[in-house]
Amino acid sequence: MRSSIRHEMPSDEGIFESFSDMVLCTVIVLITLVVVLALNVVEQLNVYIEPNHFSGGATRPWLYIQAQQADYDQTTAAYLSMERAAYGHDPFVMVNLFSPSSANSTTEVKDGQTVSAKEGQSFHGQIDLTAYHFLQLAAGIEPGSFLVDGNQTALMLPKFSHKDVLLESGTENGYITRPDSELALKTMALAWPVYDNKIYSNRAAQDYANARTRIYVEVLDSSDDEHRIMIGHSVFTLPQDIENGRLGWLAGFSSGFTEVIYLGKAWSDPEERTNKRIQFFEDSGFAEAAEAYRKFSFPEYLTYRQKNLFSKLAEIRPDMSHERLASYVRNADAQRKISMAIMNNSSANNSNVHKVLPPLLAHKDAWKAYTEFCIKKEVGTTPPEWLMSEFLVPLGFDQAVVRGLRDS
Repeated sequence: MRSSIRHEMPSDEGIFESFSDMVLCTVIVLITLVVVLALNVVEQLNVYIEPNHFSGGATRPWLYIQAQQADYDQTTAAYLSMERAAYGHDPFVMVNLFSPSSANSTTEVKDGQTVSAKEGQSFHGQIDLTAYHFLQLAAGIEPGSFLVDGNQTALMLPKFSHKDVLLESGTENGYITRPDSELALKTMALAWPVYDNKIYSNRAAQDYANARTRIYVEVLDSSDDEHRIMIGHSVFTLPQDIENGRLGWLAGFSSGFTEVIYLGKAWSDPEERTNKRIQFFEDSGFAEAAEAYRKFSFPEYLTYRQKNLFSKLAEIRPDMSHERLASYVRNADAQRKISMAIMNNSSANNSNVHKVLPPLLAHKDAWKAYTEFCIKKEVGTTPPEWLMSEFLVPLGFDQAVVRGLRDS
């Protein structure tokens, strides 16, 4: 038999058909993978986003605050000897910031601790500041404002507390200071001049719908395991300062009109006497702000008056390091000047007051430019996870701001 063998010639059409089948299969597989991934992402997001659940509200933010003038010459406790030496003959304005629960609770002092005077009450604590340290903190807060009868009025409302402050705990008939609401308002106006204007606490929500209170937060670069943040010039450690109540006052800011704004990670180089803020000020043409912030962050010498106080305090506390004592003296001198300015009803625009304000309040244009720069730079980045879990979530600021639903 003779077999017939047929040799088929390769067909271009067959090759193209096979290739298109492969492409089609690949596309189908890719689409399937994309769908699976999308469903997975949606499933994860649903842990945080409920499309039919809404939060916010039209209540304005509150700052629970009080201020009082202390006369350390009236104290006798041995542990206040440095304060008597530093402030004994000068006015001393102190500020207390409360959590809402602390401000509304009846409290008393037992064994040096502030405790509830009524059964069943609990509170989140407070922070006690000199007027100067309050201004350092206030620099990182923008209270917001809106127009009423052609003038700006503050969005953030002060809620004045009226708690007596015992400066000498554990001392029989210890010295007590009395709160003064007018003093608190004058201190606020030194940080935020809008409080020199009339405050309208009762306004329709549409009047302030576009106003915002903003809290600017930076994460500090740290070589240890501590988590630190900076608001203005003030540094807080997390989660400790949430747990001990030092950040409890932020609970009063719980409002749909409050924004906590992450400015990224700050850095500092003491050897070169510079940091993130100084570098920005220099690069952006804010030479005076850069120099003021350098002197604030890396002071080099004491003034004549400060040297005299240093010598006096060194005799009282010979155990204190030179660096810590020098820092105490500088702060005491600034506190004295700020207290005198507040008691004399001085304005933030007063040239003498302007010199002793913390740099971010003295150079607001530079600070505003810095915050805008950081906000743009951080677009698309994610803050550290611990900032959410140790700061934002405990205080209730865990909802991202959604633009477009209402004007910003």
